[in-house]
Amino acid sequence: MNRLARESQLPFFVTEDGARRKATMAISRYWRSMPRLLRSILTILLIITIVFVGSTWTSAAAPIVAPIAIDVEAQAHINNGNEIMQKKVEAAEEEELRDKEGAVVAEPVAAEEKRPNEVKEGGLPVFRGPQNDRQRAVVAGFKHAWAGYKAHAWGHDQLKPISKSYSDWFDTGLTIVDSIDTAIIMGLKEEVDEATVWIRDSLSFEKDRYVNFFESTIRVLGGLLSAYHLTGDTMFRDRALDVGHRLSGAFQGGRPVPMSDVNLKTRAAKSPSWSDESSLSEVTTVQLEFRDLSRITGDESFEELSFNVSKHIHEIGCAKHGGLCDMYVNAKTGQFKPGTTITFGARADSYYEYLLKQYLQTGKTVEWLLSDYSQSMTSMSQLLLKESQPNKHRFVGELIGGDSFSPKMDHLVCFLSGTLVLSRLYADQPEEHLQIAKDLGATCQEMYKTATGLAPEIVHFNMDASKADDVIIKPLDSHCLLRPEAVEAWFYLYRATGDEKYQEWGWAAFEAIDKYARIAGGGYSSVNNVKTTKVQYRDLMESFLLAETFKYMYLLLADDQSELPLDRWVFNTEGHPLPIRAH
Repeated sequence: MNRLARESQLPFFVTEDGARRKATMAISRYWRSMPRLLRSILTILLIITIVFVGSTWTSAAAPIVAPIAIDVEAQAHINNGNEIMQKKVEAAEEEELRDKEGAVVAEPVAAEEKRPNEVKEGGLPVFRGPQNDRQRAVVAGFKHAWAGYKAHAWGHDQLKPISKSYSDWFDTGLTIVDSIDTAIIMGLKEEVDEATVWIRDSLSFEKDRYVNFFESTIRVLGGLLSAYHLTGDTMFRDRALDVGHRLSGAFQGGRPVPMSDVNLKTRAAKSPSWSDESSLSEVTTVQLEFRDLSRITGDESFEELSFNVSKHIHEIGCAKHGGLCDMYVNAKTGQFKPGTTITFGARADSYYEYLLKQYLQTGKTVEWLLSDYSQSMTSMSQLLLKESQPNKHRFVGELIGGDSFSPKMDHLVCFLSGTLVLSRLYADQPEEHLQIAKDLGATCQEMYKTATGLAPEIVHFNMDASKADDVIIKPLDSHCLLRPEAVEAWFYLYRATGDEKYQEWGWAAFEAIDKYARIAGGGYSSVNNVKTTKVQYRDLMESFLLAETFKYMYLLLADDQSELPLDRWVFNTEGHPLPIRAH
């Protein structure tokens, strides 16, 4: 091909009047006149600019939830030049993220060591979706619940699946906000998009009504924070900031203990009409959420207000029972109500959970949190940990009035098994803690050995060797709300041991829920009596079924357990994952 023909195919060099060619030749001569070092520097800067712009455009175009589209092993073998450039870009993005939100504890690993959940798009985790038939069944269960809620209760707090209606507790679209992160983790783009649009366009906290400070924090604030961390959508952060300001009204008059109820519109706070006492769990289970809100907004007041409560409980102490605290604390005086029940069940449970999880969330920098936790576990094993008869199932009972032992154990207590696993794996607690966790996990599975395969709300354990049955279910305790705590325990135990029996237990629990609690037309219902297959329903689908129970089942049943690693994420007491920070 002659020169003219070649130039006719280069429009940047040839125009009708030749002007473009002359200009380009002049630029070329000027370029060649530059020192070689300067030309090299300019070339490198140009390449970096092109790569950075391309990376930014790709990140901005990414969907809210996307399947993994990267072959990690193949990516590790790209040519050296591109690999070095990509590492520079990732380092710049990581530095920007650290400046904005604070550093994550764990250091990034080499490309060939990356686990599937560590594949990032724009610095966000990317979830693979269901990996096997059991996970797909759990996803189908979630979609069935979501479809019923969408058809009969959309925008309201909770579905009443029998009457095909709804109940409003906070009037904040509770099921949507509480369960959106489960949909994200499952890879359900349609449901995530529906929830995102509603939260963005329809959710309003300008409601002149009192809500429970604790429940709103763990469910609403926790759900919004998790959605933000999993998607990077700042709309969720802004919504979290809005409700965080409103809930902060629970801290009144400089008192160290918040009121139990707060008005979302006026931010006025009050105790319940029957008492000035708040439960121990209500006031000490908001710290993970408020600390995270401070870190993503830069407003330190949220963390200060909530952590002052933990400091106050630490300072007044629970010496009488070796770190085990009374279940009620007066919001006006800041003192414990003496002579109340010592329990790891309702109204006290998550105080102990958040001692450990705050320690982990802060990068293991607040030593007294771990010390208080460790002391309470020692006292638990000495005062409350017993064995049933005749089969010696280990369980955690209660001290009624602080003195009289009762072999009563709430289903809620099953959380303790998972917390003990965490403390052994990530807080260097004694090996015995893992054994207790295993024993409690097995005891919780005993609670599911009913006619329906569902666990009751409360059981009592037999301590008389002359009687045959270890587990006693009283009529008033036989209902099932489809709680998550046992599945949560098995999830942590499977992460720690790899023993597939925990997956089998979780799968059996899901099958029981799907058989006896599933409602035609959409949704699942709490049941009145787990001891009979002639099921009567309570006509309510709790938001935690989608937020926690199905989430923990889905994660437990995964073939690959590397999604949401426990050294990088801490789950709040409502099952919402929040990032672990360096401080």
